[in-house]
Amino acid sequence: MVDEILSAGELDALLSGIQGSASKEDSEVKEAEEVEQKSTPYPVQKKGKIKQYDFRRPDKFSKDQIRTIEMMHEAFARHFGADLSAYIRTIAEVSVTSVKQMTFSEYVEKIPTPTSIAVFSLEPLKGMAVFEINPSIIFPIIDRVLGGKGVAISKPRELTDLEQSIVSKIIEKAFINLKDAWHRIVEFEPEIKARETNPQFIQIVAPNEMCLNLNFEIKIKEHVGAMSMCIPYMVIEPVLFKLSAKQWFTLTKEELSVEARKILDEKVKNTWIPISVNIGSAKVKMKEIINLKPGDIIKLETNKKDDVLVLAENKPLFYAKIGVKGKKKAVKVVKIISKSDPSYEKKFSIQI
Repeated sequence: MVDEILSAGELDALLSGIQGSASKEDSEVKEAEEVEQKSTPYPVQKKGKIKQYDFRRPDKFSKDQIRTIEMMHEAFARHFGADLSAYIRTIAEVSVTSVKQMTFSEYVEKIPTPTSIAVFSLEPLKGMAVFEINPSIIFPIIDRVLGGKGVAISKPRELTDLEQSIVSKIIEKAFINLKDAWHRIVEFEPEIKARETNPQFIQIVAPNEMCLNLNFEIKIKEHVGAMSMCIPYMVIEPVLFKLSAKQWFTLTKEELSVEARKILDEKVKNTWIPISVNIGSAKVKMKEIINLKPGDIIKLETNKKDDVLVLAENKPLFYAKIGVKGKKKAVKVVKIISKSDPSYEKKFSIQI
């Protein structure tokens, strides 16, 4: 057994032989790879990231086209929000939340039931598209149109005939702005062809047909709800080549500066704004407030000859004098409040 033990020198020689053999093998493998790479006309990629691709639902729209469509519908959302605000007589904010491509069946699955759906055509483009407004926001809109404060309902239900007619008017206003948003790409005439409340009953294309899904958010005071559109690929395929950022900016560079300003100016001028008047303020002890009863008088810090404060959407705009016009109380504007004049803050206990 003692004779079989290797000396230190023999161990070093053995290790050197193993390392030399390994280096020689690595060199031979590297040379073989270089010969193989030179012999093929295509570059050999050893490593790289693998990206998943679903052949059942290939992408139909490029990222550039998606971004162009998003920009177009951001303008649509602003203009439709202005029209909706004028119609319901309160501020309505409409914004784009996402623009995606998905199959028609995926779009149908994500729509709530019941909801307000309109199937519409876009002549001369062939085919149909879908416009949907969520119940969480459509009922507050209907309540505002009918003279209410915009109250939502606790449990969604199907719309009555009267409510359907109101929603149809809202959708027609949306179509006017949709037509304006697309007119630089293609002129079409949106027209409602059918109304539904159950998304399972809408079959405008095959379930696996790729579609453009546009999602919006509508905000009216404390109420927030969703609105969406679904446009099949086959409908806008004839004009798809125009949907590039470069072409879009070329078409809109001169037109936006004149036409868009004119449209926005007209819509802003026709928007209803609530006006209120602040006649003054006072500081009262809690014990006095507790003991207040009908007939008691609260003395304000303003004098009877002082101006009152006129506010629009709680923003101070004017000083005015109180008076009467006909059988109603009125105020006469006497001064415009400048941004550099904060004197009203202490006098009327208001801060912005």
